[in-house]
Amino acid sequence: MTEAFRTIISIGLLLVIGWFNYVTINTVFTLFKCKKRDHELKLNLTSTGKLFYCALFILYLVGIIGGIVLAVMGVIKSSQLLWLNGLSAMAFVSFFFSYFFTQIILVGRKYIMIGRMQIDYRKLKKVNYSFDNKISFVYAQHDYHFSTRWVDTTDLKKRISK
Repeated sequence: MTEAFRTIISIGLLLVIGWFNYVTINTVFTLFKCKKRDHELKLNLTSTGKLFYCALFILYLVGIIGGIVLAVMGVIKSSQLLWLNGLSAMAFVSFFFSYFFTQIILVGRKYIMIGRMQIDYRKLKKVNYSFDNKISFVYAQHDYHFSTRWVDTTDLKKRISK
């Protein structure tokens, strides 16, 4: 019973790792593709935001490499505990990194990028800046909101108000 349960957990963790790394890679390729369309796209982060994302990237690399090392050691020593700990570490780190990376904001001459979503900010309606680090707006008859915790809001307001 426990062998089947551990196999199911391993497959589930591998699916989580694969999915969230796919989302991260897809976001990176979308950012590069949109950067070709609007060459003025740049990160709109505060200095603490840049520091946070640098630390997050380092944590991601260390977590993925450490998880791979633990998983390989688990296979070599035939220890299922090491194997599952390695997979769990990789799944946690890839989820955490993917969650924050898909909320990264780039501002350009015509467009604003929020993760994978490219928005012409000249067509934004009902832009609302709240005091709890959130911005909400209407675009293409849909309501959107995102966190502005690490965003340079003065530059964002200046670009949107043009």
